[in-house]
Amino acid sequence: MKTKIRDDGRDIGKFLNNGGTVRNSAKAAVIAAVIFAVILTCGCTGNGGGNDKPVNPEIEQSINDLYSADDAVRKAAVNKLILAGDEAIVPLTKVFSSGDKTASMNAAVALYSIGESSIDPLIHVLNTGSQTEREWAANTLCLFEARAVPSLINVVKTGSKQGQEIAEIAIIKIGEPALPFLELEANRGTPVTADKMRSLIYSIRATEGLQQRLSEGNTTTPADATA
Repeated sequence: MKTKIRDDGRDIGKFLNNGGTVRNSAKAAVIAAVIFAVILTCGCTGNGGGNDKPVNPEIEQSINDLYSADDAVRKAAVNKLILAGDEAIVPLTKVFSSGDKTASMNAAVALYSIGESSIDPLIHVLNTGSQTEREWAANTLCLFEARAVPSLINVVKTGSKQGQEIAEIAIIKIGEPALPFLELEANRGTPVTADKMRSLIYSIRATEGLQQRLSEGNTTTPADATA
């Protein structure tokens, strides 16, 4: 039985774009703009993935502030962690193990805002973390959409069993932006990999079709339903 990504992912989406589902690159750009316009003063990205080394005391304090009951303190902490860039990535991923939903959601926002250098550390968590950590990592990777797909495909091909399972779900959740990468892999991969990629393509298209039918069904009037 496959594992479902936590419902907390929907809360991340709501926090980022007022409840909308991340579906394509254009919306991802809008999300980034909203983050920077509403809760951030500025942000920066770096080049490295970070190492498990002693944490800068200022970063450690900001991580602790993510657990504050004061919303202003949490937002200030997110700003500082984004400014810290790559050095804050590994400490941020460790927040996912806390079980604190609000802190984890703020950590996800910070990781997304730091940028693509967060992807590899999140993939590491996807492969090696606890169930809760993997679910939060997957939800955060979904925010990157197409940018995270090649790394997620690599997990499907070579990752841990638990990582493969949740990476597949993340790819399906990303949806249409993942299709070009999956089609490329299906055309050039080994038979097993090609079959897996075709299965993911089918799942995405089936999911998209179901969502469309449900959407159309929601517009049906009571009179239409009884006709």
